Amino acid sequence: MIPDKGYAIVVDLNKCVGCQACAVACKVWWTSKEKGLEHAWWIITETRPGRGYPKDWVEKVKKGVPNAREDYESDFRYRYENLLSNPSSGIPKIYPEPLPKYGPNWEWDLGVGETPDDAWYFYLPIQCMHCENAPCVEVCPAKAMYKREDGIVVYDPDVCIRCQSCFVVCPYRRIFWNYEQNRPSKCIMCVPLVERGEKPICVRVCGARARFFGRLDDPNSPVYVLAKEYKVALPLFPQFKTNPRVLYIPPVLTPPKSNGEERYDKKYLEELFGKDVWRVKEILERERKNPNSKLMKILGGVTYEG
Repeated sequence: MIPDKGYAIVVDLNKCVGCQACAVACKVWWTSKEKGLEHAWWIITETRPGRGYPKDWVEKVKKGVPNAREDYESDFRYRYENLLSNPSSGIPKIYPEPLPKYGPNWEWDLGVGETPDDAWYFYLPIQCMHCENAPCVEVCPAKAMYKREDGIVVYDPDVCIRCQSCFVVCPYRRIFWNYEQNRPSKCIMCVPLVERGEKPICVRVCGARARFFGRLDDPNSPVYVLAKEYKVALPLFPQFKTNPRVLYIPPVLTPPKSNGEERYDKKYLEELFGKDVWRVKEILERERKNPNSKLMKILGGVTYEG
């Protein structure tokens, strides 16, 4: 189910181009200067199908196995001084030290397929889902992780007892542990901006205008139209039953193969978004033929306020 009120973000995966603007802006805005959060990407645009970040998080959730520290980006440095003082006679080497074994976007644009004709992948921006039934909130013994009246899930470091319960229980693996400061870290949907009447930074910088923000109980909000009126915005992994506030329009408008067959993996899309994905496909294809479609005007940016 989708929450009835409060803030939400809808991402149109048919428009996302994988530019990582949302991820980089969020990183610069929130975690680039905080000690111990080099590995923390509050938003990361994964290539799907793929292993994602942290490594194999979906498969480990299925098995009930927590992600280990080595599944995240390691803290490394580049030897830029070699550009100015080359210790060898060859080309200066500035590769990272130590050499990372995995990291964000490790398999960027890889996807599946053997030839251009059967290649298939799509981009999946993922962040804290700000779930209505948030496991991190339910499991926190100190109530340091809590949900605001507007639905945004935030965290109070002064109350946290550092038990890691929230870090372990998040089914989307979007809570990052700061090992140097011994506390959790996560997306807060840019609460300081939202309280000033502004949109989250990820929505503001989206060059493809694939991200929409607003209140689910406001009929004038784009997220209301997408999630409530046309019902084309779906939760990721609805089987988790967390009722997230970050929703997706599934990537069902992919061009077919040269022989006319569908390019995407139907079972994979159903695993991610449920069987409602085909209802959404029918709505999108129908509305594309309507020159006066309110839905298409919003998705096309005509009535979008970014």
